[in-house]
Amino acid sequence: MKIKPILMFLVLIGLIGIAVWTSQKESGSINESEKPAESFQPVKGNGQTGLKPGNTLPDATLTSLEGKTVSLKEFRGKKVILNFWATWCPPCRKEMPDMQKMYSRHKDNQLEIVAVNLRYTEKSTKTVSDYVEKRKAAFPVLLDSDGKVSKKFQAVSLPTSYLVDSNGVIQKKMIGALSPGLMTEFIKRSK
Repeated sequence: MKIKPILMFLVLIGLIGIAVWTSQKESGSINESEKPAESFQPVKGNGQTGLKPGNTLPDATLTSLEGKTVSLKEFRGKKVILNFWATWCPPCRKEMPDMQKMYSRHKDNQLEIVAVNLRYTEKSTKTVSDYVEKRKAAFPVLLDSDGKVSKKFQAVSLPTSYLVDSNGVIQKKMIGALSPGLMTEFIKRSK
């Protein structure tokens, strides 16, 4: 009968799965006590440069769509949603209207949304400019023309966002589209 080899194969696959899960849990890849991805918990800064919550946001200088040179340190003193995106990215397209609504509602409350486009992945700067204009995005759009900034910020999957408090301390790194609820919670709970 052929059932015995199939059953042995399924048991083997199950054992491999358990071994992988146990290995990830022991290495810290899986943390059962973590909050869900949509939860925002403020953290206190430790003054170190880095890309994890609690680290100070590294500086970077980029060019805006208008051709102006902009340094990220210019946004200190405001809560910042630093978002890495591209026009061809479906989750990026999904979150942009929500980001614009949030920006319109809270820009006077010391909130800045800074959208860093991965220009090196786009057909042209005009593609980006047309996209932003069509969606009436009023927040600053900066261009990462050579990929150095997205590499520095480890923005490999798009969108990648950093929620940064007014002291320049990273509160959360999010991979995937930001929900309006998470943005609202960040605005309310961070300093």
